[in-house]
Amino acid sequence: MKKALLLILLLAASTTASAQFFKAIPYYGNNPYLFCTLGMPSDCWLPSNPVTGSFTVTDWECFNPTSALVYEEICPKAFPGASTTGNLGSSLEPVPPANPANGVSDSTQSSR
Repeated sequence: MKKALLLILLLAASTTASAQFFKAIPYYGNNPYLFCTLGMPSDCWLPSNPVTGSFTVTDWECFNPTSALVYEEICPKAFPGASTTGNLGSSLEPVPPANPANGVSDSTQSSR
């Protein structure tokens, strides 16, 4: 019984390991976060949406499609479960300032 349970656990562990993705990125020291958020300005393109892999070409004369193709392949897989919509801050409320303009906090006003 213990051998069967061990065999099932090993099969389950090997299945999850095979679902992972890795490809070396020859830019930014193999750092996908930097590559997907900064893009490659020296290759004349900038990231538009790393979650979908879309980018914007800044100059067609110096555009390098090699790094852009790596971006299209890597970046959607680097942000699993991220939202593909652009409304990231629509429901956020403004944060009140830490120091009021008059320099007196609420706790000192209530003690007066």
